[in-house]
Amino acid sequence: MNALNAFSESYSHYRSRIKKSRDVLSYARSTTLEELVFNIQKIKSTHTKKDFLKSILTMTTSGIWVSRSAFVVLKSFFDIRQLENKNLNSGRAQEILASVINKQTVEAADSEIFKTIYAEVTHTHLNQNYKTALLVPKTDVTIVLVSGVLNEIFSTPAFQRGAENLLDEYNIKHIAPTVDGKKGSRENAILLKKQIKAYTEENPNEKLWFFCFSKGGIDTLHFLKSEGEDLSPNIQGFSFIATPIMGSDHVNNKILRLVNTFSRIPEEVSKRFLGKKVDILAKELQKSLSRSYRESWFKKHHKNLPKTPFYTAIAFESKWHKSHVWMMMTKAFFRSQKSNDGVVDVENAQFPNYFNGINLGVLEGHHLVGSRSSFYDQEALMKAHLIFLNYKKLL
Repeated sequence: MNALNAFSESYSHYRSRIKKSRDVLSYARSTTLEELVFNIQKIKSTHTKKDFLKSILTMTTSGIWVSRSAFVVLKSFFDIRQLENKNLNSGRAQEILASVINKQTVEAADSEIFKTIYAEVTHTHLNQNYKTALLVPKTDVTIVLVSGVLNEIFSTPAFQRGAENLLDEYNIKHIAPTVDGKKGSRENAILLKKQIKAYTEENPNEKLWFFCFSKGGIDTLHFLKSEGEDLSPNIQGFSFIATPIMGSDHVNNKILRLVNTFSRIPEEVSKRFLGKKVDILAKELQKSLSRSYRESWFKKHHKNLPKTPFYTAIAFESKWHKSHVWMMMTKAFFRSQKSNDGVVDVENAQFPNYFNGINLGVLEGHHLVGSRSSFYDQEALMKAHLIFLNYKKLL
Protein backbone atom coordinates (compact mmCIF):
# COMPACT_ATOMS: atom_id res chain seq x y z
CA MET A 1 0.00 0.00 0.00
CA ASN A 2 2.85 2.38 0.86
CA ALA A 3 4.51 1.60 -2.46
CA LEU A 4 1.26 2.36 -4.30
CA ASN A 5 0.86 5.67 -2.47
CA ALA A 6 4.46 6.61 -3.23
CA PHE A 7 3.98 5.83 -6.92
CA SER A 8 0.71 7.80 -7.00
CA GLU A 9 2.42 10.80 -5.40
CA SER A 10 5.37 10.59 -7.80
CA TYR A 11 3.03 10.48 -10.77
CA SER A 12 1.10 13.47 -9.42
CA HIS A 13 4.36 15.43 -9.14
CA TYR A 14 5.28 14.39 -12.69
CA ARG A 15 1.95 15.64 -14.08
CA SER A 16 2.15 18.85 -12.07
CA ARG A 17 5.59 19.65 -13.47
CA ILE A 18 4.36 19.11 -17.04
CA LYS A 19 1.28 21.25 -16.43
CA LYS A 20 3.37 24.07 -14.96
CA SER A 21 5.70 24.10 -17.98
CA ARG A 22 2.75 24.01 -20.38
CA ASP A 23 1.18 26.99 -18.61
CA VAL A 24 4.42 28.92 -19.10
CA LEU A 25 4.47 27.98 -22.80
CA SER A 26 0.83 28.99 -23.22
CA TYR A 27 1.53 32.42 -21.71
CA ALA A 28 4.63 32.88 -23.88
CA ARG A 29 2.80 31.81 -27.02
CA SER A 30 -0.28 34.03 -26.56
CA THR A 31 1.82 37.06 -25.57
CA THR A 32 4.21 36.55 -28.49
CA LEU A 33 1.30 36.31 -30.95
CA GLU A 34 -0.09 39.63 -29.72
CA GLU A 35 3.34 41.25 -30.03
CA LEU A 36 3.88 39.76 -33.47
CA VAL A 37 0.67 41.32 -34.82
CA PHE A 38 1.46 44.65 -33.12
CA ASN A 39 5.03 44.81 -34.45
CA ILE A 40 4.07 43.82 -38.00
CA GLN A 41 1.59 46.70 -38.02
CA LYS A 42 4.26 48.96 -36.55
CA ILE A 43 6.80 47.97 -39.22
CA LYS A 44 4.27 48.82 -41.94
CA SER A 45 3.71 52.29 -40.54
CA THR A 46 7.19 53.10 -39.26
CA HIS A 47 9.34 55.67 -41.00
CA THR A 48 12.57 55.36 -39.04
CA LYS A 49 15.28 52.71 -38.93
CA LYS A 50 15.30 52.88 -35.15
CA ASP A 51 11.64 51.85 -34.84
CA PHE A 52 12.10 49.17 -37.48
CA LEU A 53 15.10 47.64 -35.71
CA LYS A 54 13.34 47.85 -32.34
CA SER A 55 10.36 45.91 -33.73
CA ILE A 56 12.61 43.27 -35.26
CA LEU A 57 14.49 42.90 -31.95
CA THR A 58 11.23 42.50 -30.01
CA MET A 59 9.99 39.80 -32.39
CA THR A 60 13.34 38.01 -32.19
CA THR A 61 13.42 37.95 -28.39
CA SER A 62 9.79 36.82 -28.30
CA GLY A 63 10.62 33.97 -30.66
CA ILE A 64 13.53 32.91 -28.45
CA TRP A 65 11.25 33.04 -25.41
CA VAL A 66 8.70 30.71 -27.04
CA SER A 67 11.46 28.34 -28.16
CA ARG A 68 12.94 28.15 -24.66
CA SER A 69 9.49 27.58 -23.16
CA ALA A 70 8.79 24.75 -25.62
CA PHE A 71 12.12 23.15 -24.72
CA VAL A 72 11.22 23.29 -21.01
CA VAL A 73 7.93 21.48 -21.76
CA LEU A 74 9.85 18.75 -23.61
CA LYS A 75 12.37 18.54 -20.78
CA SER A 76 9.60 18.16 -18.19
CA PHE A 77 8.51 14.85 -19.77
CA PHE A 78 11.85 13.35 -18.75
CA ASP A 79 11.94 14.88 -15.26
CA ILE A 80 10.82 12.31 -12.69
CA ARG A 81 12.19 13.97 -9.56
CA GLN A 82 10.08 14.22 -6.43
CA LEU A 83 8.85 17.68 -5.52
CA GLU A 84 10.23 18.50 -2.10
CA ASN A 85 7.81 19.93 0.44
CA LYS A 86 10.14 21.70 2.88
CA ASN A 87 7.33 22.41 5.35
CA LEU A 88 5.58 19.02 5.51
CA ASN A 89 7.91 17.19 7.91
CA SER A 90 9.02 20.25 9.85
CA GLY A 91 7.23 20.79 13.13
CA ARG A 92 8.63 24.31 13.29
CA ALA A 93 7.26 25.17 9.82
CA GLN A 94 3.85 23.73 10.71
CA GLU A 95 3.76 25.85 13.86
CA ILE A 96 4.52 28.98 11.86
CA LEU A 97 1.95 28.16 9.18
CA ALA A 98 -0.75 27.50 11.80
CA SER A 99 0.02 30.85 13.44
CA VAL A 100 -0.13 32.73 10.15
CA ILE A 101 -3.36 31.02 9.09
CA ASN A 102 -5.04 31.66 12.45
CA LYS A 103 -3.57 35.17 12.87
CA GLN A 104 -1.74 34.20 16.04
CA THR A 105 1.61 35.41 17.33
CA VAL A 106 4.58 33.12 16.81
CA GLU A 107 8.10 33.45 18.21
CA ALA A 108 10.05 33.55 14.97
CA ALA A 109 12.17 35.98 12.98
CA ASP A 110 10.45 37.78 10.13
CA SER A 111 12.77 36.09 7.64
CA GLU A 112 11.82 32.62 8.97
CA ILE A 113 8.11 33.40 8.75
CA PHE A 114 8.43 34.76 5.22
CA LYS A 115 10.52 31.84 3.92
CA THR A 116 8.04 29.36 5.39
CA ILE A 117 5.17 31.15 3.65
CA TYR A 118 7.14 31.31 0.40
CA ALA A 119 7.98 27.58 0.51
CA GLU A 120 4.30 26.75 1.09
CA VAL A 121 3.05 28.90 -1.77
CA THR A 122 5.74 27.62 -4.14
CA HIS A 123 4.94 23.98 -3.39
CA THR A 124 1.23 24.66 -3.89
CA HIS A 125 2.03 26.01 -7.36
CA LEU A 126 4.21 23.04 -8.26
CA ASN A 127 1.94 20.28 -6.97
CA GLN A 128 -1.61 20.61 -8.29
CA ASN A 129 -2.94 18.01 -5.82
CA TYR A 130 -1.48 19.72 -2.77
CA LYS A 131 -3.98 21.81 -0.81
CA THR A 132 -3.05 24.45 1.73
CA ALA A 133 -5.08 26.55 4.14
CA LEU A 134 -2.71 29.45 3.49
CA LEU A 135 -4.65 31.93 1.36
CA VAL A 136 -3.86 35.22 -0.33
CA PRO A 137 -5.85 37.88 1.55
CA LYS A 138 -8.36 40.11 -0.16
CA THR A 139 -6.84 43.50 -0.81
CA ASP A 140 -7.67 46.65 -2.72
CA VAL A 141 -4.01 47.68 -2.99
CA THR A 142 -2.51 48.59 -6.36
CA ILE A 143 1.00 47.26 -7.00
CA VAL A 144 3.53 49.77 -8.34
CA LEU A 145 6.25 47.97 -10.32
CA VAL A 146 9.54 49.88 -10.49
CA SER A 147 12.14 48.31 -12.78
CA GLY A 148 15.92 48.45 -12.71
CA VAL A 149 19.02 48.95 -14.84
CA LEU A 150 18.64 48.74 -18.63
CA ASN A 151 15.10 47.40 -18.32
CA GLU A 152 14.49 48.83 -21.81
CA ILE A 153 16.11 45.75 -23.36
CA PHE A 154 13.21 43.67 -21.96
CA SER A 155 9.70 43.82 -23.39
CA THR A 156 7.92 44.35 -20.08
CA PRO A 157 8.68 45.86 -16.65
CA ALA A 158 10.25 43.53 -14.08
CA PHE A 159 7.76 41.14 -12.43
CA GLN A 160 4.89 42.19 -14.70
CA ARG A 161 4.24 38.55 -15.61
CA GLY A 162 3.65 37.76 -11.93
CA ALA A 163 1.53 40.89 -11.49
CA GLU A 164 -0.66 39.92 -14.45
CA ASN A 165 -1.34 36.55 -12.84
CA LEU A 166 -2.41 38.32 -9.64
CA LEU A 167 -4.69 40.52 -11.72
CA ASP A 168 -6.29 37.50 -13.40
CA GLU A 169 -6.61 35.45 -10.20
CA TYR A 170 -7.40 38.06 -7.55
CA ASN A 171 -8.21 41.23 -9.49
CA ILE A 172 -5.23 43.02 -7.90
CA LYS A 173 -4.29 45.99 -10.07
CA HIS A 174 -0.77 47.05 -10.99
CA ILE A 175 0.88 50.01 -12.68
CA ALA A 176 4.44 50.50 -13.93
CA PRO A 177 5.82 54.06 -13.88
CA THR A 178 8.35 54.85 -16.57
CA VAL A 179 11.95 55.07 -15.37
CA ASP A 180 15.06 55.28 -17.52
CA GLY A 181 17.33 52.29 -16.92
CA LYS A 182 20.33 54.19 -18.28
CA LYS A 183 19.94 57.27 -16.05
CA GLY A 184 21.04 58.01 -12.52
CA SER A 185 18.70 57.91 -9.52
CA ARG A 186 18.25 61.68 -9.24
CA GLU A 187 16.62 61.89 -12.67
CA ASN A 188 14.48 58.82 -12.13
CA ALA A 189 13.34 60.12 -8.74
CA ILE A 190 11.93 63.18 -10.53
CA LEU A 191 10.18 60.92 -13.07
CA LEU A 192 8.64 58.87 -10.26
CA LYS A 193 7.51 61.95 -8.36
CA LYS A 194 5.65 63.38 -11.37
CA GLN A 195 3.96 60.09 -12.28
CA ILE A 196 2.96 59.04 -8.75
CA LYS A 197 1.60 62.49 -8.00
CA ALA A 198 -0.50 62.43 -11.16
CA TYR A 199 -1.76 58.91 -10.41
CA THR A 200 -2.77 59.63 -6.81
CA GLU A 201 -4.57 62.79 -7.89
CA GLU A 202 -6.52 60.82 -10.49
CA ASN A 203 -7.13 57.89 -8.10
CA PRO A 204 -7.44 59.48 -4.63
CA ASN A 205 -8.94 56.36 -3.01
CA GLU A 206 -6.35 53.83 -4.16
CA LYS A 207 -3.72 52.38 -1.85
CA LEU A 208 -0.30 51.80 -3.39
CA TRP A 209 2.34 49.16 -2.62
CA PHE A 210 5.71 49.60 -4.34
CA PHE A 211 7.39 46.40 -5.58
CA CYS A 212 10.86 47.62 -6.55
CA PHE A 213 13.39 45.51 -8.43
CA SER A 214 17.17 46.05 -8.47
CA LYS A 215 18.11 49.68 -9.18
CA GLY A 216 14.40 50.51 -9.26
CA GLY A 217 14.65 50.34 -5.48
CA ILE A 218 17.50 52.85 -5.45
CA ASP A 219 15.50 55.24 -7.64
CA THR A 220 12.56 54.80 -5.26
CA LEU A 221 14.73 55.59 -2.21
CA HIS A 222 15.80 58.86 -3.84
CA PHE A 223 12.15 59.61 -4.59
CA LEU A 224 11.29 58.93 -0.93
CA LYS A 225 14.09 61.15 0.32
CA SER A 226 12.77 64.03 -1.80
CA GLU A 227 9.21 63.46 -0.54
CA GLY A 228 10.00 63.00 3.15
CA GLU A 229 6.97 63.30 5.39
CA ASP A 230 5.03 64.86 2.50
CA LEU A 231 4.69 61.40 0.97
CA SER A 232 1.14 60.65 -0.15
CA PRO A 233 -0.88 58.80 2.52
CA ASN A 234 -2.07 56.53 -0.32
CA ILE A 235 1.31 54.81 -0.25
CA GLN A 236 1.34 51.91 2.20
CA GLY A 237 4.86 50.58 1.85
CA PHE A 238 7.85 49.47 -0.18
CA SER A 239 9.28 46.04 -0.93
CA PHE A 240 12.78 45.93 -2.36
CA ILE A 241 13.73 42.90 -4.47
CA ALA A 242 17.45 42.27 -5.13
CA THR A 243 18.05 45.99 -4.68
CA PRO A 244 21.67 47.05 -4.01
CA ILE A 245 20.57 49.09 -1.00
CA MET A 246 24.16 49.35 0.18
CA GLY A 247 25.56 49.45 -3.37
CA SER A 248 27.34 47.00 -5.60
CA ASP A 249 31.02 46.11 -5.46
CA HIS A 250 30.83 45.16 -9.14
CA VAL A 251 30.79 48.82 -10.10
CA ASN A 252 34.23 49.17 -8.51
CA ASN A 253 35.63 46.24 -10.50
CA LYS A 254 39.17 46.82 -11.82
CA ILE A 255 38.20 45.86 -15.39
CA LEU A 256 35.31 48.31 -15.41
CA ARG A 257 37.54 51.09 -14.07
CA LEU A 258 40.00 50.40 -16.90
CA VAL A 259 37.22 50.51 -19.50
CA ASN A 260 36.00 53.79 -17.98
CA THR A 261 39.47 55.25 -18.47
CA PHE A 262 39.54 54.35 -22.17
CA SER A 263 35.97 55.61 -22.66
CA ARG A 264 37.19 59.17 -22.12
CA ILE A 265 38.63 59.20 -25.65
CA PRO A 266 35.28 58.80 -27.53
CA GLU A 267 33.68 61.14 -24.98
CA GLU A 268 36.17 63.88 -25.85
CA VAL A 269 35.65 63.21 -29.56
CA SER A 270 31.86 63.53 -29.15
CA LYS A 271 32.34 66.80 -27.27
CA ARG A 272 34.41 68.21 -30.10
CA PHE A 273 32.07 67.21 -32.96
CA LEU A 274 28.66 67.21 -31.24
CA GLY A 275 29.25 69.99 -28.75
CA LYS A 276 28.56 67.70 -25.77
CA LYS A 277 29.97 64.58 -24.17
CA VAL A 278 28.17 61.32 -24.80
CA ASP A 279 28.14 59.33 -21.57
CA ILE A 280 28.91 55.98 -23.22
CA LEU A 281 29.20 53.96 -20.01
CA ALA A 282 26.56 55.86 -18.04
CA LYS A 283 28.94 57.07 -15.34
CA GLU A 284 26.14 58.78 -13.39
CA LEU A 285 24.39 55.42 -13.31
CA GLN A 286 27.56 53.70 -12.12
CA LYS A 287 28.04 56.32 -9.41
CA SER A 288 24.53 55.86 -8.06
CA LEU A 289 25.17 52.12 -7.68
CA SER A 290 28.69 52.10 -6.24
CA ARG A 291 29.03 50.73 -2.73
CA SER A 292 31.03 53.68 -1.41
CA TYR A 293 28.38 56.14 -2.64
CA ARG A 294 25.38 54.07 -1.52
CA GLU A 295 26.68 53.35 1.97
CA SER A 296 27.41 57.04 2.50
CA TRP A 297 24.04 58.09 1.01
CA PHE A 298 21.97 55.69 3.09
CA LYS A 299 23.72 56.52 6.36
CA LYS A 300 23.25 60.25 5.66
CA HIS A 301 19.64 60.18 4.47
CA HIS A 302 17.90 57.20 6.10
CA LYS A 303 16.40 59.43 8.81
CA ASN A 304 14.83 61.61 6.11
CA LEU A 305 12.86 58.70 4.64
CA PRO A 306 9.12 58.70 5.48
CA LYS A 307 8.38 56.94 8.78
CA THR A 308 4.79 55.84 8.14
CA PRO A 309 5.17 53.25 5.33
CA PHE A 310 6.77 49.83 5.83
CA TYR A 311 10.03 48.73 4.21
CA THR A 312 10.96 45.14 3.34
CA ALA A 313 13.96 43.70 1.50
CA ILE A 314 14.66 40.32 -0.07
CA ALA A 315 17.98 39.12 -1.47
CA PHE A 316 18.74 36.37 -3.99
CA GLU A 317 21.69 34.05 -4.33
CA SER A 318 22.54 31.53 -7.03
CA LYS A 319 25.33 29.15 -7.92
CA TRP A 320 26.94 29.95 -11.26
CA HIS A 321 25.72 26.72 -12.89
CA LYS A 322 22.11 27.42 -11.86
CA SER A 323 22.09 30.98 -13.17
CA HIS A 324 20.72 32.51 -16.35
CA VAL A 325 23.38 32.52 -19.09
CA TRP A 326 23.77 36.30 -18.72
CA MET A 327 24.29 35.87 -14.99
CA MET A 328 26.94 33.21 -15.67
CA MET A 329 28.77 35.84 -17.69
CA THR A 330 28.53 38.47 -14.96
CA LYS A 331 29.74 35.99 -12.36
CA ALA A 332 32.74 35.20 -14.57
CA PHE A 333 33.44 38.86 -15.44
CA PHE A 334 32.76 40.47 -12.05
CA ARG A 335 34.13 37.89 -9.65
CA SER A 336 33.01 38.07 -6.03
CA GLN A 337 33.92 35.84 -3.12
CA LYS A 338 30.64 36.73 -1.43
CA SER A 339 27.25 35.11 -1.94
CA ASN A 340 25.42 36.94 -4.74
CA ASP A 341 22.78 36.67 -7.44
CA GLY A 342 25.17 37.46 -10.29
CA VAL A 343 24.97 41.23 -9.82
CA VAL A 344 24.25 42.12 -6.18
CA ASP A 345 25.98 40.62 -3.15
CA VAL A 346 23.49 39.31 -0.60
CA GLU A 347 24.78 41.52 2.22
CA ASN A 348 24.25 44.64 0.10
CA ALA A 349 20.61 43.79 -0.64
CA GLN A 350 19.65 43.95 3.06
CA PHE A 351 18.88 46.91 5.30
CA PRO A 352 21.60 47.88 7.79
CA ASN A 353 20.80 47.28 11.47
CA TYR A 354 20.44 51.00 12.18
CA PHE A 355 17.40 51.24 9.86
CA ASN A 356 13.90 50.15 10.86
CA GLY A 357 13.30 47.96 7.82
CA ILE A 358 12.31 44.28 7.62
CA ASN A 359 14.88 41.94 6.08
CA LEU A 360 12.98 38.95 4.71
CA GLY A 361 16.08 36.84 4.13
CA VAL A 362 17.71 35.21 1.14
CA LEU A 363 16.02 33.10 -1.55
CA GLU A 364 17.51 31.01 -4.30
CA GLY A 365 17.45 32.86 -7.62
CA HIS A 366 19.54 34.83 -10.08
CA HIS A 367 19.26 38.55 -10.82
CA LEU A 368 16.98 38.13 -13.84
CA VAL A 369 14.13 36.33 -12.05
CA GLY A 370 11.93 39.37 -12.71
CA SER A 371 12.10 39.10 -16.51
CA ARG A 372 9.06 37.65 -18.22
CA SER A 373 11.13 34.90 -19.90
CA SER A 374 12.42 33.69 -16.53
CA PHE A 375 10.96 30.40 -15.30
CA TYR A 376 11.07 31.68 -11.74
CA ASP A 377 7.69 31.59 -9.95
CA GLN A 378 7.13 35.34 -9.78
CA GLU A 379 3.56 35.11 -8.54
CA ALA A 380 4.66 32.88 -5.64
CA LEU A 381 7.06 35.60 -4.48
CA MET A 382 4.39 38.27 -4.77
CA LYS A 383 1.76 36.13 -3.04
CA ALA A 384 4.18 35.35 -0.20
CA HIS A 385 4.70 39.09 0.29
CA LEU A 386 0.95 39.75 0.38
CA ILE A 387 0.34 36.98 2.93
CA PHE A 388 3.25 38.06 5.13
CA LEU A 389 2.34 41.76 5.02
CA ASN A 390 -1.27 40.96 5.85
CA TYR A 391 -0.19 38.74 8.76
CA LYS A 392 2.01 41.53 10.12
CA LYS A 393 -0.91 43.98 9.67
CA LEU A 394 1.16 46.17 7.36
CA LEU A 395 -1.07 45.87 4.31
